Amino acid sequence: MRFGIHSNDTRDIGYKIASDLCRSLISRSCVPVFEEYMKDSVIASIEGVEFGDFETCDMLVSIGGDGTFLSVIADYRHLGLPFIGINKGSIGFLTELTEFTYEDFLDNLIEGKYTIVERMQLSCELYDKDGNLKDSDICLNDCAVLRGDKPHIVRLSLYIDGERVEKFYGDGIVVATPTGSTAYTLAAGGPLIMPSMDVLLITPLCSHTLQSTSYVIGKDSKVEIHLGDFESVPIIVPDGHDFARLSPYDVLKIQRSEMSVKTVNLGHSGFFQNVRRKIIARGSFYENSQE
Repeated sequence: MRFGIHSNDTRDIGYKIASDLCRSLISRSCVPVFEEYMKDSVIASIEGVEFGDFETCDMLVSIGGDGTFLSVIADYRHLGLPFIGINKGSIGFLTELTEFTYEDFLDNLIEGKYTIVERMQLSCELYDKDGNLKDSDICLNDCAVLRGDKPHIVRLSLYIDGERVEKFYGDGIVVATPTGSTAYTLAAGGPLIMPSMDVLLITPLCSHTLQSTSYVIGKDSKVEIHLGDFESVPIIVPDGHDFARLSPYDVLKIQRSEMSVKTVNLGHSGFFQNVRRKIIARGSFYENSQE
């Protein structure tokens, strides 16, 4: 079995976890594969490691936090391979394993003792006021429209399936997948949604209204966010990526992508138990981390 491995060197210092993972895989007659640029790293000294294209792999492994996991998916989602993460970030909602537990589950991965979760993604397209496409992206977690670097509210009109729903004045709005319900949306007071559900989630951020509620809509619904004029330039952030600079009266169109992402579930905890455990652990991490 061939494992494509991407390790974030700002998290996996000296590629220690990646190196140990390589040796464990090679001892099990598997082939660890790294991107070409890793030929100049300590990984190159490990006999049995290959460098090249991940297209030849059976599974992709991300070593880092949720941000690393999302970046790896962004770079390689087109391969259609299953992804699994080894957490080396703060807590890691998306990563299935930790640096202390991955060794216990390698045999299960090699023997196929896991299930695949097909996770919905979002297709995001930004148009100017004349209907010209300015930028597009695909994201697994969410796409957020946020106020800029000055404390000015942003004016947004929300449309669902062509129907104007509401006009928001506030810090912005987040459109999320079920996977993204544990990310920015959770911090904004949105509901938790199991990743297997086929719905979209829309949550306003600090809305200047008497009613500020999330909307849960069907998987085939089409969302439009219309920008008004603004004093300072707001931003669009799909999964933390850079996006085109906004202009007054731009329109952001969001809908389910035709492409889903496969992630590995080893079944060692349920969804809600896992979320609760990681939220508690995140609080402990922040409390005990150095300022």
